Amino acid sequence: MLNGSSPRIQVSVKYVDPLVAAGLTTVLSQQVDMEVVQDTGDGSESVASPTVPSLKAVDRPAQVIVADYARALSLAAHREAQRRHQPAHAAARPAMKVLVVTPNDREHDVRSALEAGVDGYLELGCEVGELVSGVRQLARGARYLSQMAAAHIASSMGRSTLTCRELDVLCLVARGHSNKAVANRLDISEGTVKAHMKAILGKLNANTRTEAANIALQRGLIGERAKAS
Repeated sequence: MLNGSSPRIQVSVKYVDPLVAAGLTTVLSQQVDMEVVQDTGDGSESVASPTVPSLKAVDRPAQVIVADYARALSLAAHREAQRRHQPAHAAARPAMKVLVVTPNDREHDVRSALEAGVDGYLELGCEVGELVSGVRQLARGARYLSQMAAAHIASSMGRSTLTCRELDVLCLVARGHSNKAVANRLDISEGTVKAHMKAILGKLNANTRTEAANIALQRGLIGERAKAS
């Protein structure tokens, strides 16, 4: 319960979709222990946001920033860069926490966000209570993962990670290239391609090249790489 001496959690909404931004702002503004602000101190570019006259502008990062996937990763990266370049003698500033709310629900999306430094992960369409709980958890300094995100991380912990070269090979295989064609594209021997494919099948617990490619696509491991190949 909020009392007169308890400061409210300052939250900033930075979502590229104005309708989603408006909905998030409305929900969070209704919480008695939260104050939705428009901050100018997080180093991010301005984004179109809903017109909410009651929002207070502040010149420092909010405690928690709720953002779409791309902006969340950008904000987390900016925060980490600031930490690395902060002089050792400088006074420590309370670090903003970044909560991503996104339709991206693949394992690779979750892992990439967490590796980039995002503090919380929720899927778009989650319950209001889960969003509010997530903001409160981050404000207390904890992480917050939806059941989907936590399940992805838990299931991936027991699996071996594909190497960059194995991902290169699998991307080309997914596009229908033969071992010889993959070898020519990557300037490696056909025997090396076969060795990579054997390792890939084992790591993905797949029986065929097609099954391995489908598993990797479903998990989001090669989607963007395959498009760029």
